[in-house]
Amino acid sequence: MLTALHYALMLATGLLAGLCGPLFIAMMSYSHRCFLRMKLSPPWQLALGGMIVGLLSLVTPAVWGNGYSTVQHYLQSPPLFSAIAVVLVCKLFAVLASSGSGAPGGVFTPTLFVGLAMGMLFASFSGLWLHHDQELAIMIGLTGMATFLAATTHAPIMSTLMICEMTGQYLLLPGLLIASVLASVLSRTLRQDSIYRHHVAEHG
Repeated sequence: MLTALHYALMLATGLLAGLCGPLFIAMMSYSHRCFLRMKLSPPWQLALGGMIVGLLSLVTPAVWGNGYSTVQHYLQSPPLFSAIAVVLVCKLFAVLASSGSGAPGGVFTPTLFVGLAMGMLFASFSGLWLHHDQELAIMIGLTGMATFLAATTHAPIMSTLMICEMTGQYLLLPGLLIASVLASVLSRTLRQDSIYRHHVAEHG
């Protein structure tokens, strides 16, 4: 049974995602422009992106792949704040390097990971005052996935249903939907284009 505290934390996560979503898209746009300014041929551009990802993998192997295995691991056993922060920073730079260099690959699953990490970092931060348990941290992580996806795609209903379908946590559906709508509206207010519209505009 969800309490008022649960809904409050979900709404707060939605607000955070609504702010972070446009920032993430702006960072992807900036990364793409940086690679274009280098005026490298496509093979060298891809090689540079791959080298950056390879160097980041020396810090944490979690940057390899689309991040789905890391998402599953975090949902089963949330790691410490410092571990999440390190992986998030490395994964974020890896996604920016990969996308900016024009490497083939989607942004859907990396977006889920960034949202999950954002939610769990927020859970760890709020836990300093609320002293909540691991289950609540996972719930906020799931909320982060749904709301960050909604903030970047501007599709709150799809994002909510997809996370519920992927995790089977339909009890969270009302709260996730409200938080996702909030994240989507705030994100659209701050930046008109979604992550896919941006991707098509810059990569064709």
